[in-house]
Amino acid sequence: MIIEGAIAVKAAVQNEKREIIKVYIDKNKKTKDFNYIRKLLRNKGIVFLECERQQIEELSYGKSHGGIVAEVTERKNDSFEEGDIFYLDGIEDPFNLGYAMRTLYALGVKNVLLSKRDYTGMEGQLLKSSAGAYDMLKVKVAEDALSEIEVFKKQGYYLYGLYRSSEAKDIFDVDFHEKALFMLGGEKRGISAELLQLCDEHLFISYGSDFRNALNACGALDVTVTLLRSKRRKS
Repeated sequence: MIIEGAIAVKAAVQNEKREIIKVYIDKNKKTKDFNYIRKLLRNKGIVFLECERQQIEELSYGKSHGGIVAEVTERKNDSFEEGDIFYLDGIEDPFNLGYAMRTLYALGVKNVLLSKRDYTGMEGQLLKSSAGAYDMLKVKVAEDALSEIEVFKKQGYYLYGLYRSSEAKDIFDVDFHEKALFMLGGEKRGISAELLQLCDEHLFISYGSDFRNALNACGALDVTVTLLRSKRRKS
């Protein structure tokens, strides 16, 4: 597959979550950032080709490659580190999913569990929209989300589901457990009924206005991870 743009290529090279087959660089790009990438590629023994911009245009899938693309393999599944886990279910748009990953990584979350899906065709867009965070995070695609999350529960994770039920608690009033797994669903189908039953607690986001509509998945995630960051800093 092809990934494009300096940030995406650099993240893929630095984080080694995939094999870099070959990198194509506009031979006229001599900026500090591009020279750093050239040095990085040489140090890691990765093949790169200095070429005309036209060749890069032919390889790229978009118009914002900025003069660099890379041919790479599919990303490998990670093992998780200690820390909070976010399960993102049904966020299907690669740009929204990438923005979510950018927010998670920026605010200190390390582990992201994704629902089963073939992400191969969107990895280039995920790297780009996440500003490289897709390869900086620990990401695992769940073969069976219910079984996977049941294991985390047995390991002592407290399960929160973003879902406005009659028993749901206001997220602004909650002191999060030390080991927490947060489930967020996409706009189309939300979190599955089986996973909602598995949750220890449902949470809802109270508004500061009379707004009658739901936040989208990325908006809800922004609120959740910002509050989590604030609580973790105080603990």
